[in-house]
Amino acid sequence: MQRTGLIVMILLACGIEVIAQDSIPPEIRVDTSGDTLHFSARLRPLRQLAGAPAAYYSYFWELGDGRFSFDRNPSWLYRDSGRYQVRLYATNNYDDGTAPPTRPRPVRVRKGSRSGQSWASHFFHGDGEIELKVNRNPKPGENFVVVVGYRNRYADSLGGSIALFYNERQFQRDGLALLDQRLYDHQQPTDLNGLLASLDGGDRAEADDLVSAGPRQRPFHIGWSESSASFGSGAPLADPEVPAAGLAAADMGNDNATFTSQTRSLLHNLQGQFSRHTVLHFPRVGRDEEKFAFLEMNTLPGMIRDTNATVSLIAMLIPDDQTAPPELYELDLQVVSSHDPNRLQLLNRRINYRFMPNRKELTYRINFQNTGTGPTRHIGIAVGIPPELDSRTVRIRRWSPVCPWCDTADSGQSCVDSFRRGDSLYFEFRNIYLPGLQQGIVTDKDSTEGFLEFSIRFRRKPKKIPFSTRATIIFDANQPVITNRTTARFIKGISPGIMAGYNYVPSNRNYSATGPLQLGYVLAPFSPYRPYFQAEASVVLLEQQKLEGALIQLNQDTTILGQLYVMTGRKTQTVTKLNSLDLTPLHFRYNLNDWIGVGIGATAQIFLSRQTSTINTVFFSSQLLPAKVMSGTTTESGSTRWIGSWNAQPFIDIQVGRVRTGPVLGLRFLRPLEGGLPSRFYLYAGFKL
Repeated sequence: MQRTGLIVMILLACGIEVIAQDSIPPEIRVDTSGDTLHFSARLRPLRQLAGAPAAYYSYFWELGDGRFSFDRNPSWLYRDSGRYQVRLYATNNYDDGTAPPTRPRPVRVRKGSRSGQSWASHFFHGDGEIELKVNRNPKPGENFVVVVGYRNRYADSLGGSIALFYNERQFQRDGLALLDQRLYDHQQPTDLNGLLASLDGGDRAEADDLVSAGPRQRPFHIGWSESSASFGSGAPLADPEVPAAGLAAADMGNDNATFTSQTRSLLHNLQGQFSRHTVLHFPRVGRDEEKFAFLEMNTLPGMIRDTNATVSLIAMLIPDDQTAPPELYELDLQVVSSHDPNRLQLLNRRINYRFMPNRKELTYRINFQNTGTGPTRHIGIAVGIPPELDSRTVRIRRWSPVCPWCDTADSGQSCVDSFRRGDSLYFEFRNIYLPGLQQGIVTDKDSTEGFLEFSIRFRRKPKKIPFSTRATIIFDANQPVITNRTTARFIKGISPGIMAGYNYVPSNRNYSATGPLQLGYVLAPFSPYRPYFQAEASVVLLEQQKLEGALIQLNQDTTILGQLYVMTGRKTQTVTKLNSLDLTPLHFRYNLNDWIGVGIGATAQIFLSRQTSTINTVFFSSQLLPAKVMSGTTTESGSTRWIGSWNAQPFIDIQVGRVRTGPVLGLRFLRPLEGGLPSRFYLYAGFKL
């Protein structure tokens, strides 16, 4: 016993030590050489994730003056003297703990450099004027930073507003929380209502502005995320499957006079798509200037249920000059349980089963990164294809590094190839040069990353059951890297329905019932393929119960209208007229196939009205010959009782027909628990949408 207690104490101590280590923030060190500051950090030791490549830290430094760095040990020259808050966000890749928490480190700069530092952000990779990037994938319980970058490439000056939308309503709960906005270039938080009001006011002056504005200098552009979670890059929207918001915006290029009204309409659409937003207004920036804002977000713990889900952030840039078109940028992020730059994503992984076509197309994306110390020249990717999908319909949509197909490339040229074998797809990048993240000469972290995106169709409309797959990535002749398992899920959906039928109560000696008609409403999941719960509510009308009393034999003389009679017997009959409400909160069902379903549950029968009448019947015969047997009846009606007692009725049920959605016929056997009432059968017809 003492030995067991000692072991428990040791395990608890180890667990406490691990938790304590995870809560240690980076120790930021600052060394000065002239006007240059050199940053470094001491971090907790990494704990290798079993079976994964070597664990390592990646770095994101926010330098406190609107600039940033992804170097491990950056050197920086501040333009102005002052006090700066430096933050380090270290990400523990292939580590089984949590990322070190971030604490600002105040840095005092006594003398700024007039010349400043020549700095290349390597931020923008598309043709637009706004892009988004994050320092790491959202992981439940951890913070991450959204870097909002904007620039001016076409106009003499550009000012406007940026609206960032997050938390898609389709997830039915918030997954991200905005903790902080750090603004260094005179940006000002504002609200969406004020932005919409300014657009409303702009309608009146728009026609005059267009007359004097001349031809538009800035092309219309929409971007979307194109790389892994750490760095998303944009490109002109040319994909046939554009989000609904993108379609609305794309039409704005047809008529300059509609920019304001279309922008307002697009903002309203995004409000309907997302439950949260933040708006920043930025002052005018000169040509070729780049500015940045830093938004710190927390991934709420509830998102653990959607690990490997893909969530979206959409930023919209609205210029103050209302003759200039707005721009959209969409960044897709994958919610992860551990930080791994090599992963498989399913875009739009929640599928609406009710409205999906039989041959719906899905889009998968494989993200990879060379995390080694040297370049890689060959990358092989294998993806298992679930049986629900048709590998013959694969269409490769985009890839990076960009290179031609191998069947059209020259000998020794960089190229990409694909083939399928059995239930797997294979992709190859040949003769490429993808630098290693820890190579030493890498200044652009994006250059170490790549991706391949392909679409595939269903064989036929599948069963409404989640299915998953994963990928294997091989860099040169190194050990294979196994990615996460990504799962396609169907939106549950609600299937309302109606049911109507007749209750039959077998006669039981002195008890009988007639006339109960039943009309009801049903609420169930849409087209279920797994066991499910169904709720019901119905009214039972015009039910009449008869309870016959025993015949009491008599031999008693009596006089009726002066004549002598012999009273031979009497009996009593009780008639109860009922109207009730049947509630079925607990109905467990399973569809054996498309045509037969069974269920078990319990119904609470609440009596809405009850009226009881007593019929007394007396039998007598005359004493004169020939004797005649006669009877007399009296009726005593009681008052109506409203919403009185209730009774529980367990039942079993069977249905035949289109049991998932559509018309069915059903038979239910119910057994009342109280009142000594006999069992009954409910024969009904139903229909679920």
